[in-house]
Amino acid sequence: MPKARRKAAGARTANAKTAKPEPAAAPARPKRPKKTLGDDFAAALRADFRAHGAGVIAAVRAEKPDQYLKVVLTMLPKDFSESLDASENSLDRLSDEEIRSRIRGLEASLRPFLDSGADVSGAARGTRPKAAP
Repeated sequence: MPKARRKAAGARTANAKTAKPEPAAAPARPKRPKKTLGDDFAAALRADFRAHGAGVIAAVRAEKPDQYLKVVLTMLPKDFSESLDASENSLDRLSDEEIRSRIRGLEASLRPFLDSGADVSGAARGTRPKAAP
């Protein structure tokens, strides 16, 4: 190693020995607990849904169809309506007869469920709830 480089390296080590030690770092914050309030809430909600979910969903569908629809809409992907508009099966591109044919096909598929009344709300059967006096 050339003399100049040795001198510079020696100067660095001398400075390192005489340098003042840095003050101790502030004590670290306590680690965040693994379970947070959000985790606890999600766990409680999951447990409640497992116990009562299907029954509550059926009750909301029957008693508050507007709220039920809001929940259904929140479960759809954000781009759902865009994909419907862009799809080849868009109603704008179908003739009236094609639309009627699809409606008849849906009615035929749903008829067994609508006729049996099995866990279907009045709105789904096409009956309206009685008006309040």
